[in-house]
Amino acid sequence: MNPSSNNTVNVSRSYFNMLGSASALACALMLSACQGGGSVNGQVDLIDMRSEELLSSDLASVNGTYGAGCTNRSGAWSLEIEVGATLDNDPLSVVLNNDACVLTMTELHTIDGALAAVPAVVLTTSYNVIPSAFDDPVAFYGNAKMSSVSFASDFVLTVLYSDDPSLATDDNTATFEVIQASAMGDSVAAPDYLIDIDGINAVTDADQVVVSATGSVALTAGLVSGQTYVVVDASGLDTYAELDAAYLAGSPAAVGASVPAADFTLVGEDLDALPKRTLIIANIEGAVASYQAFEITFHPATVL
Repeated sequence: MNPSSNNTVNVSRSYFNMLGSASALACALMLSACQGGGSVNGQVDLIDMRSEELLSSDLASVNGTYGAGCTNRSGAWSLEIEVGATLDNDPLSVVLNNDACVLTMTELHTIDGALAAVPAVVLTTSYNVIPSAFDDPVAFYGNAKMSSVSFASDFVLTVLYSDDPSLATDDNTATFEVIQASAMGDSVAAPDYLIDIDGINAVTDADQVVVSATGSVALTAGLVSGQTYVVVDASGLDTYAELDAAYLAGSPAAVGASVPAADFTLVGEDLDALPKRTLIIANIEGAVASYQAFEITFHPATVL
């Protein structure tokens, strides 16, 4: 389609492969920062983490349909994955801020042709509880989700597929264990925070090695607030001297409402080894500091 409106989200592509041990594949469509003409442009990232060669599932493109609420759009769309792939339909584009537009993934085009998703995948911000089957007999299972359905800014479309349906339902998500401590310096009160670690999403491969960590740890201040925090790769910090030394060796950041997952430097960690991180929050008055510490243990992921 070639709509006349210049408020469009257009899709371009780039490609890379990464072979790992998990029998799953994810491809992400990420739209970049807004450029001139009221539109944003993007790329396709293909991340291959299959444990074996599934020739019939080598992706060339994604096919789908526009819903009735899509402004100036109707019928089918396609999205290139393989360089130079011939698309079955016009490239995917969505009018900016058209939050009534519902996209559906109907097919994945492989070297064996277009394989229908049964059932078709209505794209929301969550994976479907049950993955869709592709081809008959089944060649593989697939699922998909979007980071946002508002189309107000950049968004990510993630397509996950596997020869094992249990690996096409959701990510391998790690669990956590927290131990809390505090240490006071002279007459300065220790910070008094509650934390919520449910906002961290650590995703692993089949060997329990973290491949991505997103989200954040939420902080809720009590009667005593802190000013800065550090996250250290250490555990068992029980005394004031240990906490003080660890804090001073770190790179303090201003305390806000949350601590981003990136601060925990989890990517590449083997969760079978139960890695630990300690979040230290400081309340500093003059030259005296008091600390509150949360030791967080990251447990192996459970495949959902």
